[in-house]
Amino acid sequence: MRILFLLLLIVPLIELYFLIQLGDVIGALPTVLLTIFTAVVGVALMRTQGLAIMQRAQQAMAEGRPPQTEVMEGVFVFLGGVFLFFPGLISDSIGFLFLIPFVRQFLIAQSLKGMATKARARNPQGDYYEGEWTEGREPERKKLPSDVIEGELEEPKKPLR
Repeated sequence: MRILFLLLLIVPLIELYFLIQLGDVIGALPTVLLTIFTAVVGVALMRTQGLAIMQRAQQAMAEGRPPQTEVMEGVFVFLGGVFLFFPGLISDSIGFLFLIPFVRQFLIAQSLKGMATKARARNPQGDYYEGEWTEGREPERKKLPSDVIEGELEEPKKPLR
Protein backbone atom coordinates (compact mmCIF):
# COMPACT_ATOMS: atom_id res chain seq x y z
CA MET A 1 0.00 0.00 0.00
CA ARG A 2 2.87 2.36 0.80
CA ILE A 3 4.53 1.58 -2.54
CA LEU A 4 1.33 2.47 -4.39
CA PHE A 5 1.08 5.72 -2.44
CA LEU A 6 4.71 6.57 -3.25
CA LEU A 7 4.16 5.79 -6.94
CA LEU A 8 1.06 7.98 -7.02
CA LEU A 9 3.09 10.77 -5.47
CA ILE A 10 6.44 10.41 -7.22
CA VAL A 11 5.37 9.60 -10.81
CA PRO A 12 3.26 12.77 -11.25
CA LEU A 13 6.10 14.86 -9.83
CA ILE A 14 8.55 13.36 -12.32
CA GLU A 15 6.06 13.93 -15.16
CA LEU A 16 5.58 17.53 -14.04
CA TYR A 17 9.34 18.07 -13.92
CA PHE A 18 9.77 16.82 -17.49
CA LEU A 19 6.84 18.92 -18.72
CA ILE A 20 8.39 22.03 -17.15
CA GLN A 21 11.75 21.24 -18.74
CA LEU A 22 10.09 20.76 -22.14
CA GLY A 23 8.17 24.01 -21.63
CA ASP A 24 11.48 25.82 -21.07
CA VAL A 25 12.83 24.45 -24.34
CA ILE A 26 9.85 24.78 -26.72
CA GLY A 27 7.54 27.10 -24.77
CA ALA A 28 4.41 26.68 -22.67
CA LEU A 29 1.78 26.74 -25.45
CA PRO A 30 3.49 24.11 -27.66
CA THR A 31 3.93 21.91 -24.58
CA VAL A 32 0.22 22.11 -23.74
CA LEU A 33 -0.74 21.52 -27.39
CA LEU A 34 1.61 18.53 -27.57
CA THR A 35 0.02 17.05 -24.46
CA ILE A 36 -3.47 17.49 -25.91
CA PHE A 37 -2.34 16.08 -29.27
CA THR A 38 -0.90 12.92 -27.71
CA ALA A 39 -4.14 12.36 -25.78
CA VAL A 40 -6.26 12.68 -28.95
CA VAL A 41 -3.92 10.47 -30.99
CA GLY A 42 -3.87 7.92 -28.18
CA VAL A 43 -7.65 7.67 -28.02
CA ALA A 44 -7.87 7.35 -31.82
CA LEU A 45 -5.18 4.64 -31.96
CA MET A 46 -6.73 2.80 -29.06
CA ARG A 47 -10.09 2.82 -30.79
CA THR A 48 -8.89 1.58 -34.18
CA GLN A 49 -6.52 -1.05 -32.84
CA GLY A 50 -9.05 -2.14 -30.23
CA LEU A 51 -11.70 -2.76 -32.90
CA ALA A 52 -9.24 -4.73 -35.04
CA ILE A 53 -8.25 -6.88 -32.06
CA MET A 54 -11.90 -7.45 -31.15
CA GLN A 55 -12.60 -8.68 -34.71
CA ARG A 56 -9.61 -11.04 -34.54
CA ALA A 57 -10.85 -12.36 -31.18
CA GLN A 58 -14.31 -13.02 -32.62
CA GLN A 59 -12.75 -14.79 -35.59
CA ALA A 60 -10.61 -16.95 -33.27
CA MET A 61 -13.68 -17.93 -31.24
CA ALA A 62 -15.60 -18.72 -34.44
CA GLU A 63 -12.75 -21.04 -35.44
CA GLY A 64 -12.83 -22.71 -32.03
CA ARG A 65 -9.48 -21.32 -30.87
CA PRO A 66 -9.11 -19.64 -27.47
CA PRO A 67 -8.47 -15.92 -28.05
CA GLN A 68 -5.84 -15.56 -25.31
CA THR A 69 -3.37 -13.59 -27.45
CA GLU A 70 -6.09 -11.27 -28.68
CA VAL A 71 -7.33 -10.67 -25.13
CA MET A 72 -3.79 -9.86 -23.98
CA GLU A 73 -3.36 -7.53 -26.96
CA GLY A 74 -6.60 -5.83 -25.99
CA VAL A 75 -5.31 -5.30 -22.46
CA PHE A 76 -2.08 -3.74 -23.75
CA VAL A 77 -3.95 -1.50 -26.20
CA PHE A 78 -6.26 -0.36 -23.40
CA LEU A 79 -3.31 0.34 -21.10
CA GLY A 80 -1.53 2.18 -23.93
CA GLY A 81 -4.57 4.40 -24.42
CA VAL A 82 -4.80 5.07 -20.69
CA PHE A 83 -1.12 6.03 -20.54
CA LEU A 84 -1.55 8.34 -23.54
CA PHE A 85 -4.61 9.96 -22.01
CA PHE A 86 -2.71 11.06 -18.91
CA PRO A 87 -0.59 14.15 -19.48
CA GLY A 88 3.15 13.62 -19.34
CA LEU A 89 6.08 12.60 -21.49
CA ILE A 90 6.93 9.38 -19.67
CA SER A 91 3.36 8.07 -19.68
CA ASP A 92 2.98 9.06 -23.35
CA SER A 93 6.15 7.16 -24.25
CA ILE A 94 4.93 4.04 -22.46
CA GLY A 95 1.51 4.41 -24.08
CA PHE A 96 2.93 4.67 -27.59
CA LEU A 97 5.15 1.64 -26.94
CA PHE A 98 2.07 -0.39 -25.95
CA LEU A 99 0.38 0.62 -29.22
CA ILE A 100 3.24 -0.53 -31.48
CA PRO A 101 2.25 -4.05 -32.62
CA PHE A 102 5.68 -5.74 -32.54
CA VAL A 103 6.48 -4.27 -29.09
CA ARG A 104 3.08 -5.41 -27.84
CA GLN A 105 3.61 -8.92 -29.23
CA PHE A 106 7.06 -9.11 -27.59
CA LEU A 107 5.55 -8.08 -24.23
CA ILE A 108 2.77 -10.65 -24.61
CA ALA A 109 5.28 -13.39 -25.45
CA GLN A 110 7.29 -12.50 -22.35
CA SER A 111 4.13 -12.48 -20.21
CA LEU A 112 3.01 -15.88 -21.49
CA LYS A 113 6.50 -17.29 -20.94
CA GLY A 114 6.42 -16.01 -17.36
CA MET A 115 3.00 -17.55 -16.77
CA ALA A 116 4.20 -20.91 -18.10
CA THR A 117 7.23 -20.75 -15.80
CA LYS A 118 5.00 -20.07 -12.80
CA ALA A 119 2.71 -22.96 -13.74
CA ARG A 120 5.72 -25.28 -14.02
CA ALA A 121 7.00 -24.09 -10.64
CA ARG A 122 3.67 -24.98 -9.03
CA ASN A 123 3.48 -28.36 -10.76
CA PRO A 124 7.02 -29.45 -11.73
CA GLN A 125 6.02 -32.94 -12.94
CA GLY A 126 3.49 -31.50 -15.35
CA ASP A 127 0.79 -33.79 -13.93
CA TYR A 128 -2.58 -32.60 -15.10
CA TYR A 129 -5.62 -34.74 -14.66
CA GLU A 130 -8.59 -34.70 -16.93
CA GLY A 131 -12.02 -35.72 -15.77
CA GLU A 132 -15.22 -36.78 -17.44
CA TRP A 133 -18.83 -36.54 -16.31
CA THR A 134 -20.92 -39.64 -16.81
CA GLU A 135 -24.55 -39.89 -15.93
CA GLY A 136 -26.58 -43.03 -15.56
CA ARG A 137 -23.77 -45.57 -15.51
CA GLU A 138 -21.24 -46.62 -12.95
CA PRO A 139 -17.77 -45.20 -13.68
CA GLU A 140 -14.81 -47.54 -13.97
CA ARG A 141 -12.84 -48.05 -10.79
CA LYS A 142 -9.13 -47.43 -11.14
CA LYS A 143 -6.35 -47.69 -8.61
CA LEU A 144 -5.56 -44.13 -7.55
CA PRO A 145 -2.31 -42.80 -6.10
CA SER A 146 -2.23 -42.49 -2.33
CA ASP A 147 -2.41 -38.67 -2.40
CA VAL A 148 -5.76 -38.65 -4.26
CA ILE A 149 -8.99 -38.48 -2.31
CA GLU A 150 -11.87 -40.25 -4.00
CA GLY A 151 -15.41 -38.99 -3.58
CA GLU A 152 -18.87 -39.06 -5.09
CA LEU A 153 -21.27 -36.29 -5.98
CA GLU A 154 -24.95 -36.71 -5.20
CA GLU A 155 -27.88 -34.63 -6.38
CA PRO A 156 -29.52 -32.68 -3.52
CA LYS A 157 -32.97 -33.94 -2.52
CA LYS A 158 -34.39 -30.40 -2.50
CA PRO A 159 -33.45 -27.73 -5.01
CA LEU A 160 -30.97 -25.22 -3.59
CA ARG A 161 -32.13 -21.62 -3.48
